[in-house]
Amino acid sequence: MNHRWPCSALIFALLLISLRVPAQDGASEGRDGAAASVARYLADVAWLADDARGGRGLGTPGLAASADWLEEQFAEIGLAPAAGDGGYRQSFRAVAGVERGPATKLSVAGDDVTDEDFVVPGFSASTATSAPVVFAGWGLVSEAHGIDDYADVDAEGRIVLVRRFAPQDGAFEDDALRRRLSDLRYKAFTAREHGAVGLLVADLAIDGDEQEEAPLPAMRVDPQGGAGIAVAVIKRAWAERILEGPADVSLTTEVVEQTHEVDNIVGRLSAGQRLPGAVVLGAHYDHLGFGGASSLAPDAHEPHNGADDNASGTAALLEAARVLSARRDELGRDVIFVAFTGEENGLLGSSHFTREPPPGAAPDGLVAMLNMDMVGRLRNNRLSVLGGDSAEEWERVIQPNCAALQIGCELGGDGYGPSDQMSFYTAGVPVLHFFTGAHDDYHKPSDDTALINAGGGVRIANLVAEVALELTTLDGLTYVASEAPAPLGDVRSYGASLGTIPDYTGSPDDRPGMRLAGVRPEGPADRAGLQRGDWIVELSGREIRDIYDLMYVLREARPGEASTIVVEREGEQLELPVTFGESTGR
Repeated sequence: MNHRWPCSALIFALLLISLRVPAQDGASEGRDGAAASVARYLADVAWLADDARGGRGLGTPGLAASADWLEEQFAEIGLAPAAGDGGYRQSFRAVAGVERGPATKLSVAGDDVTDEDFVVPGFSASTATSAPVVFAGWGLVSEAHGIDDYADVDAEGRIVLVRRFAPQDGAFEDDALRRRLSDLRYKAFTAREHGAVGLLVADLAIDGDEQEEAPLPAMRVDPQGGAGIAVAVIKRAWAERILEGPADVSLTTEVVEQTHEVDNIVGRLSAGQRLPGAVVLGAHYDHLGFGGASSLAPDAHEPHNGADDNASGTAALLEAARVLSARRDELGRDVIFVAFTGEENGLLGSSHFTREPPPGAAPDGLVAMLNMDMVGRLRNNRLSVLGGDSAEEWERVIQPNCAALQIGCELGGDGYGPSDQMSFYTAGVPVLHFFTGAHDDYHKPSDDTALINAGGGVRIANLVAEVALELTTLDGLTYVASEAPAPLGDVRSYGASLGTIPDYTGSPDDRPGMRLAGVRPEGPADRAGLQRGDWIVELSGREIRDIYDLMYVLREARPGEASTIVVEREGEQLELPVTFGESTGR
């Protein structure tokens, strides 16, 4: 199936450009330049989002061709190669998937456990061990909360068996604590710290609790790598057998990584009068290929072209580079441009960049990182600028520049979030993430070029260029640390869904609730009568203050379960019946 943008899309963008990109005073030359920028931006998006790129999935010919093309664009713009070896490419091996190796085997008291009865997490070490088993309850330790399940357990040289999940009472009524301590990797770390050589985890029944056994978790890539010991999640029946009496266990775990050679593309504009440090501008150029686990159209096996996600950001990166290249004499310090790869697979490119930075790009020498991810759908002239709390000075830097370009910027939030700026923020760098909001085409084949607001993309590129230019002349920014969000954890989940599309631009007055950018057709929210612009403030009798609250409630709900949802619409509060649907995994 071919997704093409019609010629009318380009014509329409050119006709509207005088409304979307302010021209220089009284100059037709300014209008002509603006029109050329829009045409160029749209052409860049169209090239990346063409079916010929095959969705730019990790390890695909389309992603490799995109890297070649970006290298050519960087050279044409005049960016100096900055990957550290005289070229533009920062190459590395990316882990795209993991699978159970043929050597993987588990036996209890000499009896082999079938493959269907245990799972090896992606963070397990590949190793073999045989040892007696000791039971350590939930396997949790928290000195701050007076919790130590290992207090009377000698785990040295043993395989430890622990319960899945975490208790629900006492200190664990705090959802964030429950998620932090229930995390399987945390349990593996705790077992290893107590001298264990292996870890078995099972959803054991609790006295008086007849709750059905949870399914075994899926085997997924863990970007942090191996946890240092063998780990397996096993069915309840085998765990109960182990607990019935002394039973030696033999566990061989083989985690086979599927890797691809991939490239960040890195260029630099050098300042004539150079201040110390540099500013990084980034965008990811990979997407989902032909779909897969992250697709929100799971039955569609066709190119997920990702025009907004994130051809739009990559095109804005190129446009910002052109703007700054033409004004390089104004730069007070170097600007580094990075087209990241592997973002959709877990921020692989940006994580690699911050762990093994090219010369002159170490995080402790960076003034800031500006990330453009999904900037192609500017609507109602509203732009979300996330990360506004990551430096004390962001408010006075951003708002004047937004006002000058007549863009309504919603600034706020820490530097965490599922995009490349997070890799820099966790390394101590102030960050911003420019984002035009979620939409119903996210992670679907329908995210294509015809829906791109090219004029808006150019305006955002100009905004980012102006902010970067100002940052090259400042003494620096004051980094503000925030507590890392709790991991999702290994919590009992029934995978319910509402079919809502969050509006991440938030509210100017920070009102509680989750605003909807839309609802999925024929989804539970649509059938319940929810609409774009509604604020969800309560679900199943529990207050909803943000998207995380909604996620926690849905995690505990069952598909097919009937409930009520409360929304605010045009000053009126509505209580609507809703029936939860099956989760799509997002």
